[in-house]
Amino acid sequence: MTKVQVFSNGSVYSPADPFATSLVANGEKVEWVGSDAGAESIMDDSMESQDLNGLLITPGFVVGGVTVDSLQELQNLEEQLPAHGYVAGTIFIGEDLLKEASKISGLSLYPYVRIQRESKVEHLKNLGAYGVLVDAGQTEASVLVSKAVDAGLKVAFDASSEELIESALAIIEALNAESPLKRLRAGVRLDGVLEVTQAQLNRIEKLNISIGFVDDLNTTSASLASAIKAGVATYIGSSTQPTQKLWGWELTTLAVHRQNSSDNISARAAFNSQTRGAWRGLGFAEPTQGQLVPGGNADFALWYFDSLMVQTADERVAAWSTDPRARTPLLPTLDGDTYPQCATTYRSSAPIFVRK
Repeated sequence: MTKVQVFSNGSVYSPADPFATSLVANGEKVEWVGSDAGAESIMDDSMESQDLNGLLITPGFVVGGVTVDSLQELQNLEEQLPAHGYVAGTIFIGEDLLKEASKISGLSLYPYVRIQRESKVEHLKNLGAYGVLVDAGQTEASVLVSKAVDAGLKVAFDASSEELIESALAIIEALNAESPLKRLRAGVRLDGVLEVTQAQLNRIEKLNISIGFVDDLNTTSASLASAIKAGVATYIGSSTQPTQKLWGWELTTLAVHRQNSSDNISARAAFNSQTRGAWRGLGFAEPTQGQLVPGGNADFALWYFDSLMVQTADERVAAWSTDPRARTPLLPTLDGDTYPQCATTYRSSAPIFVRK
Protein backbone atom coordinates (compact mmCIF):
# COMPACT_ATOMS: atom_id res chain seq x y z
CA MET A 1 0.00 0.00 0.00
CA THR A 2 1.37 3.42 -0.97
CA LYS A 3 2.24 5.65 1.96
CA VAL A 4 0.73 9.09 2.38
CA GLN A 5 3.36 11.53 1.11
CA VAL A 6 4.07 14.93 2.65
CA PHE A 7 5.95 17.45 0.49
CA SER A 8 7.14 20.53 2.39
CA ASN A 9 9.56 23.47 2.31
CA GLY A 10 8.65 24.55 -1.22
CA SER A 11 5.99 26.49 -3.09
CA VAL A 12 2.66 24.98 -4.13
CA TYR A 13 0.64 26.45 -7.00
CA SER A 14 -2.87 26.09 -5.60
CA PRO A 15 -6.03 28.22 -5.59
CA ALA A 16 -6.90 26.65 -2.23
CA ASP A 17 -3.97 28.46 -0.58
CA PRO A 18 -1.91 30.83 -2.76
CA PHE A 19 0.84 30.88 -0.13
CA ALA A 20 1.01 27.12 0.43
CA THR A 21 4.44 25.61 1.02
CA SER A 22 3.35 22.00 1.65
CA LEU A 23 1.18 19.36 0.03
CA VAL A 24 -0.13 16.01 1.26
CA ALA A 25 -0.87 13.35 -1.36
CA ASN A 26 -2.58 10.03 -0.73
CA GLY A 27 -2.55 7.74 -3.76
CA GLU A 28 -4.71 9.21 -6.49
CA LYS A 29 -5.78 12.29 -4.53
CA VAL A 30 -4.42 15.43 -2.91
CA GLU A 31 -5.56 15.45 0.71
CA TRP A 32 -4.30 18.80 1.94
CA VAL A 33 -2.31 21.93 0.99
CA GLY A 34 -1.06 24.59 3.37
CA SER A 35 1.89 25.78 5.45
CA ASP A 36 4.92 23.82 6.62
CA ALA A 37 3.76 24.25 10.21
CA GLY A 38 0.40 22.76 9.29
CA ALA A 39 2.05 19.83 7.53
CA GLU A 40 4.26 19.17 10.55
CA SER A 41 1.24 19.14 12.82
CA ILE A 42 -0.41 16.28 10.90
CA MET A 43 2.73 14.20 10.29
CA ASP A 44 2.99 10.75 11.85
CA ASP A 45 5.12 7.64 11.39
CA SER A 46 2.81 6.21 8.73
CA MET A 47 3.62 9.08 6.35
CA GLU A 48 6.57 9.62 4.06
CA SER A 49 8.17 13.08 4.18
CA GLN A 50 9.99 14.81 1.31
CA ASP A 51 11.89 18.08 1.66
CA LEU A 52 11.31 20.13 -1.50
CA ASN A 53 14.31 22.38 -0.82
CA GLY A 54 12.49 25.31 -2.37
CA LEU A 55 11.11 23.53 -5.45
CA LEU A 56 7.76 24.56 -6.96
CA ILE A 57 4.88 22.07 -7.22
CA THR A 58 2.33 22.63 -10.00
CA PRO A 59 -0.38 20.52 -11.60
CA GLY A 60 1.08 18.39 -14.39
CA PHE A 61 0.82 19.61 -17.96
CA VAL A 62 -1.63 17.97 -20.40
CA VAL A 63 -0.91 17.84 -24.15
CA GLY A 64 -3.59 19.70 -26.12
CA GLY A 65 -3.13 17.42 -29.12
CA VAL A 66 -0.21 15.90 -31.01
CA THR A 67 -0.21 13.93 -34.27
CA VAL A 68 1.58 10.58 -34.04
CA ASP A 69 2.33 8.72 -37.27
CA SER A 70 4.71 5.95 -36.18
CA LEU A 71 5.65 3.66 -33.32
CA GLN A 72 8.93 5.54 -32.93
CA GLU A 73 7.09 8.84 -32.46
CA LEU A 74 4.85 7.21 -29.86
CA GLN A 75 7.86 5.88 -27.96
CA ASN A 76 9.52 9.29 -28.12
CA LEU A 77 6.45 10.87 -26.52
CA GLU A 78 6.46 8.28 -23.74
CA GLU A 79 10.03 9.32 -22.92
CA GLN A 80 9.85 13.07 -23.56
CA LEU A 81 6.55 14.15 -22.03
CA PRO A 82 7.11 13.20 -18.37
CA ALA A 83 10.51 14.92 -18.55
CA HIS A 84 8.65 18.13 -19.40
CA GLY A 85 6.17 17.76 -16.54
CA TYR A 86 3.33 16.15 -18.53
CA VAL A 87 0.99 13.64 -16.92
CA ALA A 88 -1.49 13.13 -19.77
CA GLY A 89 -2.37 14.18 -23.29
CA THR A 90 -4.43 13.86 -26.44
CA ILE A 91 -2.88 12.03 -29.39
CA PHE A 92 -4.19 11.83 -32.95
CA ILE A 93 -3.27 8.46 -34.43
CA GLY A 94 -4.19 5.82 -36.97
CA GLU A 95 -6.05 2.69 -35.91
CA ASP A 96 -2.86 0.67 -36.42
CA LEU A 97 -1.20 2.35 -33.41
CA LEU A 98 -4.01 1.80 -30.90
CA LYS A 99 -2.56 -1.42 -29.52
CA GLU A 100 0.85 0.12 -28.91
CA ALA A 101 -0.68 3.24 -27.35
CA SER A 102 -2.56 1.07 -24.85
CA LYS A 103 0.73 -0.40 -23.61
CA ILE A 104 2.03 2.94 -22.32
CA SER A 105 1.92 3.12 -18.53
CA GLY A 106 2.37 6.01 -16.13
CA LEU A 107 1.62 8.72 -18.64
CA SER A 108 -2.08 8.78 -19.59
CA LEU A 109 -2.65 9.15 -23.32
CA TYR A 110 -6.10 9.59 -24.86
CA PRO A 111 -6.10 8.37 -28.49
CA TYR A 112 -8.35 10.01 -31.09
CA VAL A 113 -8.34 7.93 -34.28
CA ARG A 114 -8.30 9.73 -37.63
CA ILE A 115 -11.26 8.48 -39.66
CA GLN A 116 -12.44 8.88 -43.25
CA ARG A 117 -15.80 8.38 -44.96
CA GLU A 118 -15.20 4.64 -45.43
CA SER A 119 -14.02 4.10 -41.84
CA LYS A 120 -15.78 1.70 -39.51
CA VAL A 121 -16.04 3.17 -36.02
CA GLU A 122 -18.16 0.71 -34.05
CA HIS A 123 -15.16 -1.40 -32.93
CA LEU A 124 -12.70 1.38 -32.11
CA LYS A 125 -13.60 1.81 -28.45
CA ASN A 126 -12.90 -1.87 -27.79
CA LEU A 127 -9.47 -1.40 -29.35
CA GLY A 128 -8.65 1.41 -26.91
CA ALA A 129 -9.76 4.53 -28.80
CA TYR A 130 -10.99 7.43 -26.68
CA GLY A 131 -12.42 9.37 -29.60
CA VAL A 132 -12.25 10.11 -33.31
CA LEU A 133 -10.75 12.99 -35.29
CA VAL A 134 -13.05 14.02 -38.12
CA ASP A 135 -12.51 16.17 -41.21
CA ALA A 136 -15.79 18.08 -41.24
CA GLY A 137 -15.34 18.95 -44.90
CA GLN A 138 -15.61 15.39 -46.15
CA THR A 139 -18.84 13.90 -47.40
CA GLU A 140 -20.88 11.94 -44.86
CA ALA A 141 -18.95 13.54 -41.95
CA SER A 142 -22.19 13.98 -40.01
CA VAL A 143 -22.97 10.26 -40.40
CA LEU A 144 -19.54 9.34 -39.06
CA VAL A 145 -20.02 11.65 -36.09
CA SER A 146 -23.40 10.14 -35.24
CA LYS A 147 -22.01 6.59 -35.43
CA ALA A 148 -19.01 7.53 -33.29
CA VAL A 149 -21.19 9.01 -30.54
CA ASP A 150 -23.43 5.94 -30.61
CA ALA A 151 -20.28 3.83 -30.16
CA GLY A 152 -19.34 5.77 -27.02
CA LEU A 153 -16.53 7.78 -28.60
CA LYS A 154 -15.67 11.46 -28.15
CA VAL A 155 -15.53 13.67 -31.25
CA ALA A 156 -12.75 16.04 -32.29
CA PHE A 157 -12.85 18.05 -35.50
CA ASP A 158 -9.88 19.19 -37.55
CA ALA A 159 -10.55 22.94 -37.41
CA SER A 160 -7.43 24.27 -39.10
CA SER A 161 -9.33 26.63 -41.43
CA GLU A 162 -12.36 28.90 -41.24
CA GLU A 163 -14.19 26.66 -43.69
CA LEU A 164 -13.59 23.56 -41.56
CA ILE A 165 -14.79 25.40 -38.46
CA GLU A 166 -17.99 26.40 -40.25
CA SER A 167 -18.58 22.84 -41.45
CA ALA A 168 -17.95 21.45 -37.96
CA LEU A 169 -20.31 23.93 -36.33
CA ALA A 170 -23.05 23.06 -38.83
CA ILE A 171 -22.67 19.36 -38.00
CA ILE A 172 -22.73 20.01 -34.26
CA GLU A 173 -25.76 22.29 -34.49
CA ALA A 174 -27.60 19.61 -36.46
CA LEU A 175 -26.60 17.00 -33.86
CA ASN A 176 -27.81 19.29 -31.08
CA ALA A 177 -31.16 19.80 -32.85
CA GLU A 178 -31.52 16.02 -33.07
CA SER A 179 -30.53 15.37 -29.45
CA PRO A 180 -28.85 17.82 -27.02
CA LEU A 181 -27.91 14.83 -24.87
CA LYS A 182 -26.15 13.17 -27.79
CA ARG A 183 -24.25 16.39 -28.48
CA LEU A 184 -23.23 16.51 -24.82
CA ARG A 185 -22.04 12.90 -24.88
CA ALA A 186 -19.89 13.65 -27.93
CA GLY A 187 -17.61 15.91 -25.87
CA VAL A 188 -17.04 17.95 -29.01
CA ARG A 189 -13.75 19.77 -29.49
CA LEU A 190 -12.22 21.81 -32.30
CA ASP A 191 -8.50 21.15 -32.79
CA GLY A 192 -5.69 22.81 -34.69
CA VAL A 193 -7.42 26.20 -34.61
CA LEU A 194 -5.58 29.19 -36.09
CA GLU A 195 -8.24 31.86 -35.94
CA VAL A 196 -11.89 32.06 -35.00
CA THR A 197 -14.38 34.88 -35.47
CA GLN A 198 -16.49 36.41 -32.71
CA ALA A 199 -19.63 35.08 -34.38
CA GLN A 200 -18.14 31.57 -34.33
CA LEU A 201 -17.11 31.98 -30.69
CA ASN A 202 -20.70 32.84 -29.80
CA ARG A 203 -21.89 29.60 -31.38
CA ILE A 204 -19.05 27.61 -29.78
CA GLU A 205 -19.88 28.93 -26.32
CA LYS A 206 -23.58 28.21 -26.75
CA LEU A 207 -22.86 24.60 -27.76
CA ASN A 208 -20.35 24.04 -24.93
CA ILE A 209 -17.55 23.14 -27.35
CA SER A 210 -13.86 23.09 -26.35
CA ILE A 211 -11.38 24.78 -28.65
CA GLY A 212 -7.69 23.96 -29.11
CA PHE A 213 -5.24 26.44 -30.63
CA VAL A 214 -2.05 25.51 -32.46
CA ASP A 215 1.50 25.71 -31.06
CA ASP A 216 2.45 28.67 -33.24
CA LEU A 217 0.33 31.14 -31.31
CA ASN A 218 1.58 34.09 -33.36
CA THR A 219 -0.68 32.85 -36.15
CA THR A 220 -3.77 33.08 -33.93
CA SER A 221 -3.76 36.92 -33.60
CA ALA A 222 -6.33 37.98 -30.99
CA SER A 223 -8.41 34.78 -31.29
CA LEU A 224 -6.82 33.04 -28.28
CA ALA A 225 -7.43 35.97 -25.94
CA SER A 226 -10.95 36.39 -27.33
CA ALA A 227 -11.80 32.73 -26.70
CA ILE A 228 -10.60 32.90 -23.09
CA LYS A 229 -12.47 36.18 -22.53
CA ALA A 230 -15.65 34.59 -23.92
CA GLY A 231 -15.45 31.84 -21.30
CA VAL A 232 -14.94 29.07 -23.86
CA ALA A 233 -13.03 25.99 -22.65
CA THR A 234 -9.68 26.73 -24.28
CA TYR A 235 -6.40 24.85 -24.54
CA ILE A 236 -3.20 25.40 -26.52
CA GLY A 237 -0.70 23.16 -28.25
CA SER A 238 -3.21 21.33 -30.44
CA SER A 239 -1.77 20.06 -33.74
CA THR A 240 -3.89 18.01 -36.14
CA GLN A 241 -0.99 17.87 -38.58
CA PRO A 242 2.66 16.75 -38.04
CA THR A 243 4.61 19.73 -36.73
CA GLN A 244 7.50 20.75 -34.52
CA LYS A 245 6.02 20.81 -31.01
CA LEU A 246 6.58 23.24 -28.19
CA TRP A 247 6.26 21.82 -24.71
CA GLY A 248 5.19 23.17 -21.34
CA TRP A 249 6.83 26.39 -20.23
CA GLU A 250 8.12 27.20 -23.71
CA LEU A 251 4.56 27.20 -25.03
CA THR A 252 3.38 29.15 -21.97
CA THR A 253 6.07 31.77 -22.61
CA LEU A 254 4.99 32.14 -26.24
CA ALA A 255 1.43 32.86 -25.11
CA VAL A 256 2.67 35.53 -22.68
CA HIS A 257 5.11 37.20 -25.09
CA ARG A 258 3.41 37.44 -28.49
CA GLN A 259 4.79 39.28 -31.51
CA ASN A 260 1.89 41.69 -31.07
CA SER A 261 1.85 42.45 -27.35
CA SER A 262 -1.84 43.36 -27.47
CA ASP A 263 -2.53 39.64 -28.13
CA ASN A 264 -0.72 38.53 -24.95
CA ILE A 265 -2.50 36.52 -22.30
CA SER A 266 -1.41 36.21 -18.67
CA ALA A 267 0.92 33.46 -17.50
CA ARG A 268 -1.91 32.13 -15.34
CA ALA A 269 -4.30 31.89 -18.33
CA ALA A 270 -1.59 30.27 -20.47
CA PHE A 271 -0.76 27.75 -17.74
CA ASN A 272 -4.43 26.95 -17.09
CA SER A 273 -4.94 26.31 -20.81
CA GLN A 274 -2.38 23.48 -20.55
CA THR A 275 -3.83 22.02 -17.37
CA ARG A 276 -7.50 22.65 -16.55
CA GLY A 277 -8.33 23.67 -20.14
CA ALA A 278 -6.72 20.60 -21.69
CA TRP A 279 -8.54 18.33 -19.23
CA ARG A 280 -11.83 20.02 -20.12
CA GLY A 281 -11.03 19.40 -23.78
CA LEU A 282 -10.95 15.70 -22.93
CA GLY A 283 -14.36 15.93 -21.29
CA PHE A 284 -13.19 16.05 -17.66
CA ALA A 285 -15.41 18.78 -16.27
CA GLU A 286 -14.87 18.19 -12.54
CA PRO A 287 -14.10 21.51 -10.80
CA THR A 288 -10.94 20.09 -9.19
CA GLN A 289 -9.46 18.56 -12.35
CA GLY A 290 -6.05 20.05 -13.13
CA GLN A 291 -5.80 21.83 -9.77
CA LEU A 292 -3.87 20.99 -6.61
CA VAL A 293 -6.71 21.22 -4.11
CA PRO A 294 -8.06 18.78 -1.52
CA GLY A 295 -9.96 16.09 -3.42
CA GLY A 296 -8.16 16.87 -6.67
CA ASN A 297 -6.03 14.33 -8.51
CA ALA A 298 -2.44 13.93 -7.32
CA ASP A 299 -0.93 14.54 -10.76
CA PHE A 300 1.84 17.10 -10.41
CA ALA A 301 5.40 18.10 -11.23
CA LEU A 302 8.27 19.54 -9.18
CA TRP A 303 10.26 22.37 -10.76
CA TYR A 304 13.58 24.16 -10.44
CA PHE A 305 13.06 27.87 -11.13
CA ASP A 306 14.81 31.22 -10.82
CA SER A 307 11.99 33.34 -9.38
CA LEU A 308 8.20 33.49 -9.03
CA MET A 309 5.86 36.30 -10.01
CA VAL A 310 2.41 37.26 -11.22
CA GLN A 311 2.91 37.80 -14.95
CA THR A 312 -0.04 39.61 -16.49
CA ALA A 313 -1.00 40.06 -20.13
CA ASP A 314 0.13 43.70 -19.86
CA GLU A 315 3.89 43.54 -19.21
CA ARG A 316 3.83 47.05 -17.74
CA VAL A 317 2.00 45.79 -14.66
CA ALA A 318 3.75 42.44 -14.18
CA ALA A 319 4.75 42.16 -10.51
CA TRP A 320 7.52 40.35 -8.66
CA SER A 321 5.19 40.00 -5.72
CA THR A 322 1.47 40.37 -5.30
CA ASP A 323 -0.88 42.03 -2.87
CA PRO A 324 -1.80 39.29 -0.34
CA ARG A 325 -5.42 40.39 -0.59
CA ALA A 326 -5.47 39.35 -4.25
CA ARG A 327 -4.63 35.76 -3.20
CA THR A 328 -3.08 35.03 -6.59
CA PRO A 329 -0.70 32.04 -6.61
CA LEU A 330 2.70 32.62 -8.22
CA LEU A 331 4.24 30.96 -11.28
CA PRO A 332 7.84 30.96 -12.54
CA THR A 333 9.09 34.13 -14.21
CA LEU A 334 9.00 33.55 -17.97
CA ASP A 335 11.44 35.83 -19.78
CA GLY A 336 11.93 33.72 -22.92
CA ASP A 337 15.61 33.10 -22.18
CA THR A 338 15.44 30.33 -19.58
CA TYR A 339 12.70 27.89 -18.61
CA PRO A 340 11.92 25.99 -15.41
CA GLN A 341 13.44 22.50 -15.35
CA CYS A 342 11.40 19.51 -14.26
CA ALA A 343 12.82 17.64 -11.26
CA THR A 344 10.13 14.96 -10.87
CA THR A 345 6.73 14.21 -12.40
CA TYR A 346 4.06 12.33 -10.44
CA ARG A 347 0.93 10.57 -11.66
CA SER A 348 -1.39 9.50 -8.83
CA SER A 349 1.46 10.25 -6.41
CA ALA A 350 3.79 7.81 -8.19
CA PRO A 351 6.90 9.21 -9.94
CA ILE A 352 6.92 8.70 -13.72
CA PHE A 353 10.01 10.84 -14.27
CA VAL A 354 12.95 11.65 -11.98
CA ARG A 355 15.76 13.92 -13.20
CA LYS A 356 19.12 12.25 -12.63
